[in-house]
Amino acid sequence: MTVPSRRRFVATIGALLLTPTLPTLLRASTSARKGGPHPKPRDGVSAAKVAPRDKLADRPKAVAVFDQVREIPAILDGIRCQCGCTDGKAYYSLLSCFELPDMMAADCEICQGQARLAHRLHKAGKTLDEIRRGIDARYG
Repeated sequence: MTVPSRRRFVATIGALLLTPTLPTLLRASTSARKGGPHPKPRDGVSAAKVAPRDKLADRPKAVAVFDQVREIPAILDGIRCQCGCTDGKAYYSLLSCFELPDMMAADCEICQGQARLAHRLHKAGKTLDEIRRGIDARYG
């Protein structure tokens, strides 16, 4: 196998970056995470559908964040999921990512990160709008 020279490698990468399809692909992948406004939290929403600890036995690192989600379901119900994993699915909010039967967030670091940040900001006394702005700044 021949290893390309540094000059050839840089030229190839430069040519790839200048192709018309790459910027379009990059915009498409980031626009999925930035789509739409944050949802309005539903009245009476609870953590009743959030996956319990026993459903996370094979994902021990996710247990703590699911516990945090159970503490602030109304907050997470007012936050748009920004990971893109839920595109095309009937997910209402970030809270939906932690609910049964899918509990998609058990394997998604972005969902988990958003929930941890929301929990931390909520504990610091931030309003829902301030939490949304923090999540948008970090994940948007």
